[in-house]
Amino acid sequence: MNRLNMVERLAIVKVDSQRRIYIPREVSFEAEKAIIIPYGASFLLIPVPEKVIEIEVKASIPELKKRAEEKAKREVVTRLKTRGQM
Repeated sequence: MNRLNMVERLAIVKVDSQRRIYIPREVSFEAEKAIIIPYGASFLLIPVPEKVIEIEVKASIPELKKRAEEKAKREVVTRLKTRGQM
């Protein structure tokens, strides 16, 4: 996605006194619930699907978190090398 398309998709939203965020109708967002993840000085808003698919996972939550963090670190290193920043 080029920068012009990304800028066209951005929207400034209002936060009311009860910290509710109102998403403009122009923004395609169909979910009734969302996950907000702190991302540096920003936040990511990820829609939660209505039908959750349950899976059985044998690893513990701390193990899954550890694996996710390790994978994220590897991806960052790969991206930095690709950009010539490392």
